[in-house]
Amino acid sequence: MPPPAPAPDRLDLASIDWALTHVEKHGDTDLFPIPFEYEAIRLTWNGLRQKISSIDLSTYEVRPAIRMLLPKHTFGFRVALQLDPIDTIIYTALAYECADAVEAARISKEQRVACSYRFQKNANGHLFDKNNGWDDFHSRGQELATSGKYKRVITADIADFYNQVGHHRVRNALEQAGLSAQRALNVEQLLMNFTGGQSRGLPVGPTASIVFSEACLNDVDMFLIRKGYTHTRYVDDFRIFCEDEPTAWRALHDLTEYLYTAHRLALQSAKTKMLDVEHFIDKELVDPEQLESASKDQRLEMLAELAAIYGEPGEDLEKYTKDVIRENIQELFELALIGAEPQIGVAKYLLRRATSLRTGVVRELVFENFTTLLPILREVAVYLKATTNDKYAADVAERLLTAIASCGQDYLRFTRAWAIDLLFHRLQPSMHKQIETFTDGSPVDLNLRSRALLAKELRQVDWVRERKETWQNNSPWDRRAIIWSSLALSRDEMNYWLRRVQNAGDILDAAVAEAALSIGNSDKG
Repeated sequence: MPPPAPAPDRLDLASIDWALTHVEKHGDTDLFPIPFEYEAIRLTWNGLRQKISSIDLSTYEVRPAIRMLLPKHTFGFRVALQLDPIDTIIYTALAYECADAVEAARISKEQRVACSYRFQKNANGHLFDKNNGWDDFHSRGQELATSGKYKRVITADIADFYNQVGHHRVRNALEQAGLSAQRALNVEQLLMNFTGGQSRGLPVGPTASIVFSEACLNDVDMFLIRKGYTHTRYVDDFRIFCEDEPTAWRALHDLTEYLYTAHRLALQSAKTKMLDVEHFIDKELVDPEQLESASKDQRLEMLAELAAIYGEPGEDLEKYTKDVIRENIQELFELALIGAEPQIGVAKYLLRRATSLRTGVVRELVFENFTTLLPILREVAVYLKATTNDKYAADVAERLLTAIASCGQDYLRFTRAWAIDLLFHRLQPSMHKQIETFTDGSPVDLNLRSRALLAKELRQVDWVRERKETWQNNSPWDRRAIIWSSLALSRDEMNYWLRRVQNAGDILDAAVAEAALSIGNSDKG
C-alpha cells in the first residue's frame, strides 16, 4: 500500500495577520516599490485571511513573481525577486512561525558571535531586536583587536551568499532547531518553487529570507567555536582573531574547507584578507565621529574607510554619525560621490538621514549624480518623495525624466519601476502628457501594469474600456492593475464588470475587485 499522505500543514491566522502588519510597516522588500495590491488586501482582509489560512503548504504552488536585475555599485547586476503579494504573506508568516525556534538554536546574543538580526518579534510587525546587531559586531571587533591577545585578523565574506544558500541545508537547520520535519520540508519546497526548481537561493529583498539565512549559518559559527577560534559575524561577514600568522592561515583554511564541505559555499577572494591587528584597528575600526573635526581631505579618506566597513546593503551608521550628519550632510554627500570609486554605502546612509530630516539640501547633487546613484535608487526615490511638495513636484518630475533618459540604464525594469512610483506620487496636470509618454515607452513587461495605474489616476475611461474585455489574457500582475483601473469607470459599468471578475476564480483578482467596488461605490455615492 502507498504511504499515507501527510497531514495538511497550514499557517496560523495570528501569523498571517502579523505578516500583513509587517509588510504594511516595512514593505514587501527593501528594494522595490510596494505594490498597490496591499491596499486592496487590507480592505478585504477578513475574507482573504481565511482563504490563506486554508492553504496546505505541503501541496502549495507559488504564484508568478517579478524578477528584476539591479545595478551593482561596482559593475554588473544582481538578481532580485518581488514575490506575488499572497506568496509574500505566506513566506513572511512562515518566517514568523520559525523565528523563535531558530533564535533559540543560535549562539546566545550575549556572546556577540552571531551579531546580525537577533529575532525578537512583537505584535506591531517587528521581527528583529531594535538593535540590528551592527554595533555589537563593531564593538566586539574593537574589544578583541585591542585586547593585546591577537596579532592577526581574518576578514572574509561569502561569495553571492543569498543566491547560493542550499535549500536542503535550510531544511536541515530548521529540523535541528526543533521545527517539525513536515514544516522544514515544506519550507524547502517553497524555496525551490521560488527558484524554479533549482535547489539553491533565497529571495533577495524579503525580510523573511533573513530568518532562513541565519538558520543556515548557525552551524558555521558552531564549527569555528568548536575548532577553538575566536570570531564574530554579521550576516555573511566574518572576522576571526588569531594569536599568530600560522593560526590565521589555519583558521582561513578550516573556514574555507567547512563552507565548501557542509554548504558548497565559497569565500569572496577580493574581500578575504589577513590583516595585522594594528592595520585592522586603523582601517577597519574607524571612528566616524572624527569626521566632525577632520579636514576635507581627511574626511574623504575616512569616508572611503567607512564604506569598506559598512558596505552595502544593510549598513546602519545612525549610532556613530548622528551629530556629524546633521551638521555636514551636504558636504559629506558630495565627498562620498567624488573620485573614481564613489562611496555608495555612505551615500545610501546619508540619503536616509536627509530623508529623516526632510531636508532638500542634497536634491541637486542627486540629479547631478543620478547614474552613479542607480544602485540605491530606492533611497533616491524615497528621499525625493519625502522632500518634494506640490510647489516643486513638476520640476522634480521633469528633471527625473531627463535623468532617466540619460542614465544609460533606463531599460531596466528596476529603474522604470521606481521612476513611475515617484512620478505617480504627486501627479501634476502639467506633466500628464510627458508621464504618459514615458509610461508607454516602458519595456513590454512593465508598461501595461504602469499604464493601467496611470489610466486609473487620470480617469481615462476609454483606455480601461479597451482592456476590460480581455483582462484575463494578461499576466497576473497586469490583470490586477487593469482590474484596479476600473475605478475610472462609472459606477454602473464598474459594478457590472467587477462582479464578473469576482467570480473568475483567482483569490487576489477577486480581492482587488472587491476593494475597487468598496472604494468606487463609496466615492461615487
